[in-house]
Amino acid sequence: MLKFNLRATFIALVMTASVAACGGGGGGGSDVAAPASPSSPSDIPASALASVDGLIAFMNNLIDTGTNDTSEPILLGESVLPVSDTI
Repeated sequence: MLKFNLRATFIALVMTASVAACGGGGGGGSDVAAPASPSSPSDIPASALASVDGLIAFMNNLIDTGTNDTSEPILLGESVLPVSDTI
């Protein structure tokens, strides 16, 4: 019985080590994105902030490019989105 537990423990350790080694990613740090600077608190372009039509065009572009749950979030910062009383 002890031999079986020792074997199972060894196999579990080997499998854990091999799975942990798979997610390394490797490579140098040159392709790491720099943190966002405080001068650009938003990912929304000026054209989308200028008018409702520009905002709708920007949102349609996001939809067309295939944004999904795994996409990077869009930073709003302190942006004030345009509004319209007629739409």
